[in-house]
Amino acid sequence: MWVLKPVPHGHRYGLAIELTLALFLIWGICRIPLRLLRRKEVLAVIFIAGLAWGVREVSTIDPQAEIIGVYSSVFEALDSGRNPYTCGTIFHRDERGLPAYGNFNYPPAEIGPYYLAYRIFGRWDSGVLTGVMLALNAASCLILLATFPGAPAASLAVFFPFFFLGEIKTNPSMTLFVTAVLVWLMARQRERPRKLRPVLIAAVFGIGLTTKFLIMPIMAAYYWHQFDRKKPASLGPIAAGGAVALASASLIMAPFGIGAVLRNTIFFNIVLRDRQGLTTFYPNVLSGPLEALGLGPIYPFAAVAAVAIAVLAAPRLRPFPAMLTACFVFLLAAPTPEPQYLPIITFMAVASRYLGPAASPGPA
Repeated sequence: MWVLKPVPHGHRYGLAIELTLALFLIWGICRIPLRLLRRKEVLAVIFIAGLAWGVREVSTIDPQAEIIGVYSSVFEALDSGRNPYTCGTIFHRDERGLPAYGNFNYPPAEIGPYYLAYRIFGRWDSGVLTGVMLALNAASCLILLATFPGAPAASLAVFFPFFFLGEIKTNPSMTLFVTAVLVWLMARQRERPRKLRPVLIAAVFGIGLTTKFLIMPIMAAYYWHQFDRKKPASLGPIAAGGAVALASASLIMAPFGIGAVLRNTIFFNIVLRDRQGLTTFYPNVLSGPLEALGLGPIYPFAAVAAVAIAVLAAPRLRPFPAMLTACFVFLLAAPTPEPQYLPIITFMAVASRYLGPAASPGPA
C-alpha cells in the first residue's frame, strides 16, 4: 500500500506503518521484565522519548486546525438551541481541504468539558482547547500515581510526558481520563472487592462509551473475560454490567437523540463512503487494502468481525492482555490510523505491568 498508493483519494500511507510500529513498541512495554523496566537507563530513554514526542506535538499545534472550527460551530449550534447531530451546520474539511458542512460526529461526552471552558473563558481557540486537554491529561497522570501508591514513583513518572503531551492536537483526553478512572476502580476492586463497585465501573464504562470509540473494545473485552462456559450463570453479571453501562450512555445521549448520535458517530465512521464525504481518508491496515480492491462496502462487516474475534478470545487471556489485544485489533481495523489513542493504550500497558500477571479487573 505504501509503495503503490493504489487508493487515489488516500493520504499519508505511511501513517498506518507508524501506527503499527508504535503498537510493537507498546507490546514491548508489556513484555519487558519489570526489573528492566525499572532500570535507570531504560527509564531515562522512556522519559527522553516521551519528552521529544511532546515537544513535537506542542511545536506543531495549528491554530487553524479543523477541530477548532468543528467545536466552534458546535457551540454556535448549542447557543442557538439547535442539535449539533441534526443541524447540518457543523464545520468540517473535505479531502481537498475545503469547508464542508454536516453534523457533529464525535460522541456527546466530547462536548461537555470543552463547552464549559468556552463558557468560562468567553472565547474558543487553540489555547483553550489545549488547556482543557492538558488539564484532563494531568488529572490522568495523578490518578495513575494514586492507583499504584506502592510502585516507585519515578518508574511511573517517566511516562508522564507522553501521557501529558502525547496527543494534544486532536481530542482523546476525555477517553484517557475515563480510562484512568476505570483502571483505578479495577485496581481497587482487585485489592478490596466491594459489592457496589462493579456497578460504579459499569456506570463509568457508560460514560466512556460516549467519549472516543476506544472504550468500546476495552469494555467488551473486560466483560467477556468474565465469561466461563462451564458456568452459564457467569452471563448474569456480564449482562447486568452491560445494561448499566448502556443505560448510563443512553442518559448522556438522550438530550441529542440516541438515534441521531448513533447515526452520526458509530455508523458514520464505519461506512467508508459516508465518512469520506466529510473527512480525509488515511488508508489503514484493513480499510486501505479493501478500498484498493474495490471492497469498501464490506469493510464495516470485516472490521466488526476482526474486533469481535479479539473480544471472544478474552477468556483465554489474562484481563489486561485481553483488553489490550482488543485495543490493538481495534486500531488496526479502524477506518483510518488513530495514533491519538497511543497514549491511552500505553497507559493501559503500564497499568497492566503493575497490576501483575494475576491481576483481575473485577470479580469473575
